[in-house]
This record gives sequence, structure tokens and C-alpha cells, in this order.
Amino acid sequence: YHHLAPNWAKCYTDPSAARGPANRKETPRVKDVFSTLDHTSLYETVYSQIALALIEGQLQPDDKVRIRALADQLGVSVTPVRDALLRLVKQGALEMRGLKDIRVPRMRIDQLQEVRLIRLRIEGLAAQLAASRIDRTSEVLLTRILEENETARTNGDRVAAVKLNRLFHAEIAKIAGMPTLQELIENMWLRMGPLIAAVYNAGGRAMISYHYEILEALRKRDPVAAEAAIQADINATAEILLSSGLLLDGPSSEVLTDGLPNAMQ
Repeated sequence: YHHLAPNWAKCYTDPSAARGPANRKETPRVKDVFSTLDHTSLYETVYSQIALALIEGQLQPDDKVRIRALADQLGVSVTPVRDALLRLVKQGALEMRGLKDIRVPRMRIDQLQEVRLIRLRIEGLAAQLAASRIDRTSEVLLTRILEENETARTNGDRVAAVKLNRLFHAEIAKIAGMPTLQELIENMWLRMGPLIAAVYNAGGRAMISYHYEILEALRKRDPVAAEAAIQADINATAEILLSSGLLLDGPSSEVLTDGLPNAMQ
């Protein structure tokens, strides 16, 4: 832009300056009509897009995430991308295997059992609350999501089916009406999204069958049945993952289920 400077200066030079240095006025700056870029907002946008890719299973276990390539794809500098990835590493959604090697982790068996136990508690609570707070609009939305999920699964559209599966759970958390609880559930899905996507086709109808029981319990405004149904869904998915060969070996998880109600084991 340097070649524009002379003409730009003429636009803002006081004609009286021609009479001599003593009468010269300072050239005014560009009009103050621009706002400082909100770097925090940019960072959050980048983080949200990467997180959504994990939650919806667009990234799967062992996928490598390259900072420069991702920055180019998003049309931003490397800084917000690097910061977002480091945040996801701290959350356990990504792992740093080397200085320039950031990947979607392969979960250990004990880690899955820990996440399962947490999901049973918090998503069970969300289902309970949703059963008492659901309205007709939300009921229709959940029905449509489930129908579209069934169609996508039947047609072999794994990408769409995985997204709709996640959306079904996310909508229940939203209906529960507790933002902190909703955030906790989303954090669990940061870890579970890639795994669920990896086994979704192999899981067959078991990946969706309990959703009908969940929806029916919500329609009946039955908190106990809603909790039991979503816990059954979580446990069914966990069993599919345990038998998939995708998980790394880890310590025995018997302590994680010891003392829990039978419905949660």
C-alpha cells in the first residue's frame, strides 16, 4: 500500500501548509471508524469448529491434526489454531505425541469405563430433567432427528447418522435447561465422538435402538424411564466399543462399577 501514500496524504493536507513550515498542520489520521479485531472471538470460533469435528466424529482415532494445514483451511493464522489445539489437548480430546505430532487419541479401556460412568450420571440426570421440562416443539424435533437418523443409518450414510446421533443426545441436554450440565456432557462427547463414529456402522441397529425408548419415556414425561433408557443406550455403545478392538489395554475397571445400581452396570 506504500504507493498510495502520496495521494492519500494530499487528501488530508491543509492547503495553508504551502505558506511555510511555521503554518504547517499535522496530517490527520484515517477516520476512526474501524474497531479492533476481537482475537478472543476468533479463537473461540476456531476452537468451536475443531471441537465440533471431534464431537461429530469427522476426526477419528489416530487422525493427525496439522496446525498449518488447518489454519489454511480455516483461513486464519496459526496462532488461534495452535491455542485451540492446546486447549483440546488439556481437555484430553487430543494428544500430543511429539513436538509437531498432535492426534486424536485411541482411548484406553479404563478411560472408556471412566467416561462411561460419568456419562451415566450426567446424561441420566439430563434425561430426568428433560422428561419434566420437554414441550411439544422439542418432542417434534427429537422425533424428526430420530427419523432422519434411522434413514441415514439405513442408507449407509455414516457421516449423517453419526451427526444425528450426537444431535439427539445434545438436544436432550439442551431441554434439561442446565447450561453447566450441558457443557459437561459436551466435554464427554469431545472424547466419545471419534470413537462412536469409528464403530457406528459395525454397531448396527444397537447404535439407535434405545433412542426409541428414550423418546417414548420423554413423551410420557417419565423421568425414571428416561434415565434408564439413556443409560441403557450408553452401556450398549460402551459394550460395542469394548469388543471392537479399537481400545488400548488398560487397568481393570471393576472398581468403577462397584456399588452402582444394577441399571448402571
